[in-house]
Amino acid sequence: MKDYINATVSSTGAWIGNIYDLTILTYVYVELERYYHITLVDVSLLFALGLIGRFFGGVYLGNMSDKHGSRHIMIISTAGYAVFAGIMAFSPDAIILFASRFIQGIFMGGEWASGSVLGYEFAPQNKRGTIFGIIQSGYGIGYALTGVTYLLFLPTIAVNWRYLLITGAIPLIIAPYTLFRVPKDILKDNNVEKIRLLDYKRPLVKSMVMLSGFFAAYFSIFSFYPTIAPSFGVSPSTVGYMMIITSIVITGTFIIFGNLAMKISKKTLLISGVIISLIFAWFAMPFSPFLKPFSLLSLVIFTVGIGSMPIVPLLLMERINPVARGTISGISYNFGALFGGVISVVLGFIGDYVGYSTLIIIIDVTTLLCLIAVIVTASTIRKTRNVNNYEVANRAE
Repeated sequence: MKDYINATVSSTGAWIGNIYDLTILTYVYVELERYYHITLVDVSLLFALGLIGRFFGGVYLGNMSDKHGSRHIMIISTAGYAVFAGIMAFSPDAIILFASRFIQGIFMGGEWASGSVLGYEFAPQNKRGTIFGIIQSGYGIGYALTGVTYLLFLPTIAVNWRYLLITGAIPLIIAPYTLFRVPKDILKDNNVEKIRLLDYKRPLVKSMVMLSGFFAAYFSIFSFYPTIAPSFGVSPSTVGYMMIITSIVITGTFIIFGNLAMKISKKTLLISGVIISLIFAWFAMPFSPFLKPFSLLSLVIFTVGIGSMPIVPLLLMERINPVARGTISGISYNFGALFGGVISVVLGFIGDYVGYSTLIIIIDVTTLLCLIAVIVTASTIRKTRNVNNYEVANRAE
């Protein structure tokens, strides 16, 4: 098997496990509240600690990836978040539970920073967009698998919730696969050219803004859809099926947009995808009775537009010197995820006071503003030029 295929399998598998471990926790909130004598606010903080840890892990372990090789750091990071999933499952008290979640988040952030670079740099030049889309598709696969696991454990979840959480340790098997099947990546010689992150402040800031917009728009809708959808006529069982369907859709569209990015202007694709999401977000979360019949189909189409998100880190990779890719990719992506999580929490607090009908309008407006920020930022992107065998942004960008 070609080296880049093994690297793609490893990176995609690690990202699937990453998202699985990030979200599986949300299915046992009630059990955690009961066993550890904590509140809903506490378990919300528990989830957020994973996102906070991801940011710090993306910064620190991304830097280590640049210095010591993405393969090495991805192995450590994947094993790390899987091991701490096991520790969380059998935490004797809330202190260990919360501490383990934060540390798990650090390793999660390191996995993205190293795994995305590993897959990108092993890929042939003409397949990088497609392969990056495949790696990113792990998001939808990981999310969908949590739903499948939940359904399997549902009959006895009140008793066996720890066993549901321990499934988060399964990605541990990816570490030895990567060790034995993926060759060592060529270390970049940091002494040849000293890289300052400030040299890339413009592409870094732009990618942070765009990824923050994408994540905030996505979380604004999907964090609340299962709770709010029954208020506008969607049955709970239909909600469950829609979560699986949209996970499958986003998996496919990540790959499609990644493939198209090698054939069509990335800037055009990105803006087109965002416009699709911007339009159909208003139908997916209908603020008017007239829009309710279009909710289900619109949620799927909204997800199709969100599938253009991998173009942002792909553009960033093209504009960054290889010796700094892990650090900058880790910062931008995990900052975006953290920002999206914060927006979701803020909307949750607002929803407690205003009720569902008003919250839907606020969600739609929030999504609109976030996606407009993506469009405005994307419109400032200029073409890259090749320098020293890698693409960097024109300094005037």
